[in-house]
Amino acid sequence: MQRSELLIVFEKMYLQENDTKEKITIRVQLVFSLILALVAVSSYMLRMLDFTESKPVALSILVLVLVFLLCLGLSGVLAVRAFWGNTFKQMPAASEIKNYCNALVQYNLEVEAIKDSLDDGTQEVDIKSELDGYLSDAFEECATHNADVNFKRSTMVHQSFKWLLTSLIPLAISATLFVGLDMDVSSPRKNYQVIDKYVGDQLGKIDSSLSAMTESLKKLEGTKMSDPNTKKPASEQDSKAEPSPGPAKDVPMQMKPKLPDRPSVRISLEDSSGNWAEVKHDSGQE
Repeated sequence: MQRSELLIVFEKMYLQENDTKEKITIRVQLVFSLILALVAVSSYMLRMLDFTESKPVALSILVLVLVFLLCLGLSGVLAVRAFWGNTFKQMPAASEIKNYCNALVQYNLEVEAIKDSLDDGTQEVDIKSELDGYLSDAFEECATHNADVNFKRSTMVHQSFKWLLTSLIPLAISATLFVGLDMDVSSPRKNYQVIDKYVGDQLGKIDSSLSAMTESLKKLEGTKMSDPNTKKPASEQDSKAEPSPGPAKDVPMQMKPKLPDRPSVRISLEDSSGNWAEVKHDSGQE
């Protein structure tokens, strides 16, 4: 197989390993998302676990959740190792390859200039063949190294998925006990007495104030009833002193009320500048 053919093969392998690297990174990100979601579920169970309902069941759920977190921790460690700290080899920059090509051209010019004085058989190089050989060797080195790294990363991601699926077993059992036996302390089926200390203190103060006001009113009422000189209410005295109404007097004729004018309407027009102008209309006139 010629150098040009090997160059094409190694280049394709190099590009394939780069694609594999990105696919593995996406898989690792998926593992991280699942881990965060499962941690949120387990955190809710631990926070809302009711130890007063049934302590043996609550302790069983606690142990299962701890086993779940242990397996999930192993999965997270493997996922981090697959995501971080891996080194890949990349092809040299385009400017470096161009400089190498220019150096080969300069080498041929120097050999051409002094080829008559050289006795060791130094000859000009084939620039195309030399570049193909160089690129072929570079693609081969990068593709081989990246393939080894991707294989290790893929193995760690596979192990991470395995521990992630294993952690679902204790989580599923604990969730079944948590929901089936109603171990949620905030469950609406549980009738717990809710006591607000601040509201209770304020209600106590209001009750004390109302009691004091009631006692004051009772004392005041007793004082009025024991005093014989207590005056009757002014309404009763006025009712006795008020003379009987006489015949109705004629109400003087007042002027005929005048119907008020209707408010003028307003018209909003949009001028050419885009602003709104308001025009008031008087009664019957613009």
